[in-house]
Amino acid sequence: MCCVPGEETIDLVANLDTGAAYCLFERSYAEALGLNVERGVPMSFSTANSRFEAYGHEVAISTLDIEVYSMVFFFADANIVKNVLGRHGWLDRLNVGIVDRDRLLYAGAYDILPE
Repeated sequence: MCCVPGEETIDLVANLDTGAAYCLFERSYAEALGLNVERGVPMSFSTANSRFEAYGHEVAISTLDIEVYSMVFFFADANIVKNVLGRHGWLDRLNVGIVDRDRLLYAGAYDILPE
């Protein structure tokens, strides 16, 4: 993952979560990128069993040699240890095929043709 302003990069492991509306990452990764978490776009999130705050920042995400620029969110609470790639900002920018039985994931860039 890379943030555009300082061109800092970090490697991380994240789960693909088709149920997550947005990409959410641990606060420590924002700090490693040199981002001031609270200066991002604030948003409240609710799940079936919790509620939490996060802050959005524009970053570049590189996965499988595919790079996309996205608004991703970093947890306000440093105790939340979870990283997910969600629908907005990652999954909506890719063509994805999943073969569950074989535990395979196929991914390619979703090229939008100019109008």
